[in-house]
Amino acid sequence: MENIVWAVDGSFFGQRISGIQRYSIELLSALDAIVPPGLVEVVTPPGVRAPVYENIKAVTFGTRKGVAWQQRDYPAYLKQRGARGLATCNVIPLFGFRGIAVVHDVCYRARPDFYTDFRGRLSAAWHRLQYRRIARTAEHIITVSQFSKQELTRYYGVEPDRISVVYNAWQQMQRIAPDERIFEKVPLLRRGEYYFSMANLLKNKNFPWVLRAARNKPDAVFAIAGGGSLEAEAKRLGLADLPNVVYLGYVSDGEAKALMHHCKAFLFPTLYEGFGIPPLEAVACGAPRIYVSDTPCMREVYGDCAGYIDLKTNRGYVDDVIPPKQDAAQLLARYSWEKSAKDFLEVLEQQSV
Repeated sequence: MENIVWAVDGSFFGQRISGIQRYSIELLSALDAIVPPGLVEVVTPPGVRAPVYENIKAVTFGTRKGVAWQQRDYPAYLKQRGARGLATCNVIPLFGFRGIAVVHDVCYRARPDFYTDFRGRLSAAWHRLQYRRIARTAEHIITVSQFSKQELTRYYGVEPDRISVVYNAWQQMQRIAPDERIFEKVPLLRRGEYYFSMANLLKNKNFPWVLRAARNKPDAVFAIAGGGSLEAEAKRLGLADLPNVVYLGYVSDGEAKALMHHCKAFLFPTLYEGFGIPPLEAVACGAPRIYVSDTPCMREVYGDCAGYIDLKTNRGYVDDVIPPKQDAAQLLARYSWEKSAKDFLEVLEQQSV
């Protein structure tokens, strides 16, 4: 068998952490415990540091940063090292890449109506270009759900046997200590008596549904965490000044864990996801129930352990959510970074033959 080295694009270590970066960080950490020495390297731009691993080698290479590093220095390293590429964040070099790419979702292609301003259209154009290049040139594709696998086949004609599914997980939440002081800072929040959501202005997150739910249930408190102009957006929607809505702004990881643990339910009325990790994290933090949108992806990931919001008929009524058939905590046994790392390593070994 050829002595393959897989070189990971580690530029995500210098990026703000969202679900995509979290997947990459946790997967590599779990992979390090089981991967043979010499099989995987992490390559980073100057000024970006990777963790210290036992079996994964960390290398700093090149002179550029950001997109320029990804498109120029990273493929130069692959050529110089004679390595295969491993890109885990939806983006590959447009030229000089041979290897495996992780595509988390194809929302930019499936829902162009979400991206209507100049910045959104520009981002959508770049990502659609990336999806096309990955579909054409990657030797293998990994994605995070069967739903996303089907979407890659539907929109880009990728043969199903070129795609493997490696799920997200939740164990990172165990490292966070809950910060109960949030309840002293916000006296309106009483443990066990509020609905909680984490919002932003991305259209797929469906922030307006939470506001309508608050308007329709004035006897309940709705706590909303997230930055940006959520209150301004509420005003634009004609849903400002709802007395039972508490805008928390950005919250720390510890505060989020405490808020998840003590909520009546965690709300996630998303319109489109590749996996949708926040409800899983909420359950890991002790949320007694999660309410998610009734979509194929959410059904796949959360099964009978979630309550479902039928967005075709439910215009903002938490009391009309289809109730879960199983306790939410039963969900946790399905997913672990250890399992995901084993699945990921199996793909690497198959592609190394």
